[in-house]
Amino acid sequence: MKEFNSENITKKSDLAVSDSISAYLSHSAQQNHYAYEAFYNLIKDIKPKRIIEIGTAMGGFTLFLKFCCDDLELNTEIISYDVSGRESYEFIRSNGVDIRVKDMFFQNYEGVNDELINLIIEEGVCLVLCDGGHKISEFNLLSKYIKSGDIIMAHDYADNIEHFKNNIEYKYWNWLEITDNDISDACLLNNLVSYRKDEFDKAVWVCKIKE
Repeated sequence: MKEFNSENITKKSDLAVSDSISAYLSHSAQQNHYAYEAFYNLIKDIKPKRIIEIGTAMGGFTLFLKFCCDDLELNTEIISYDVSGRESYEFIRSNGVDIRVKDMFFQNYEGVNDELINLIIEEGVCLVLCDGGHKISEFNLLSKYIKSGDIIMAHDYADNIEHFKNNIEYKYWNWLEITDNDISDACLLNNLVSYRKDEFDKAVWVCKIKE
């Protein structure tokens, strides 16, 4: 069975100096270096039919997701959205990732474009990653549409501010944009429960599966 190769992490994040950049196979990403193994194991576990990423940013993490799927011999479609284009996106597209430069949320996050909803509700396990400009709104809106067995996640997460200050800041990550209190109502309404929490707490991602 395939196993994650930690030697491919070519740069580790250094939170002591607020360096948030890590790299996998020399592709830079705004993730701490604990995220790579956690996501590899998640993708190996759930074998998603599609991955939807909100926030392509530098694109290194998007390429890593593609690497995971290829390494695990999965026929997974990856669609990544960002509101701004970059020259590097053509290279990522050439590697089989569907990058779409468009804003999929209505003004003030009052709704979601039907294109995004239709991708989520399509048959097959969907992994939704909220890592755009307002992760709380992204999570709360998109969690309405995920199906049983789907997973929704958001970056820059900690259980609460106190936990972040005491256990995460300058250790695992220095940015906090979403807590349990921000998404508790959505989790209750949409029957979402924590999944692989210990692994993803260290990677500073909240991970919820719909039962």
